[in-house]
Amino acid sequence: MTGAIGRFFDSLSTIPKPIRSFLQRALLIVIVWKVLYLGFWAYPRTLDAPLTNLVGEHSAWMLNQLTGSSEYSARPYIYDIPFEGEIQVSPVSRIDKNGEKILHIADGCNGLELFVLYVGFLLAMPASARRKLLFIVAGMAIIHAVNVLRCAGLCILIQRWREHFDLAHHYIFKVMIYSVIFLLWVKFSQKITFTKEPDHAV
Repeated sequence: MTGAIGRFFDSLSTIPKPIRSFLQRALLIVIVWKVLYLGFWAYPRTLDAPLTNLVGEHSAWMLNQLTGSSEYSARPYIYDIPFEGEIQVSPVSRIDKNGEKILHIADGCNGLELFVLYVGFLLAMPASARRKLLFIVAGMAIIHAVNVLRCAGLCILIQRWREHFDLAHHYIFKVMIYSVIFLLWVKFSQKITFTKEPDHAV
């Protein structure tokens, strides 16, 4: 066991120093985020509640724009879910059409973890503060817009092509939004090298 641990740390020493620094920063960011989120923000829904409601409101607005109507609206809602003989309470943002429920947006779909994933990568990379701030602000706005389009698309699917809802929800739209994040990372990394000083140009 001791020999295996020693070989593991020896293998780490062969990783180029800039790459090790990136991995260390990324690990530190993940640990800090989990401590803050699980310790202080998760259960009061400090971040989730406003973000989930915002996604719902923007999704309803998008649907109204796409359909040229004012039939869609969003509101905070407490959703009771039967699970193993008990009732579990799940706060969601409920999207209605003329007062009838269309879709529930749960905290897990509000894009918070996507923001953390995207921003964490940027913070761990060796780039100027100005470049990071520019990409953080612009990237989060783009990710939020794509997530709103995803939720609006799910509303349309569940009304018109319900049989395709699960496929789109679990696979197609996830691939779409992670592809956007990947492309943002690629764009951000174009002027960055691990072997030279960070490029401070925007």
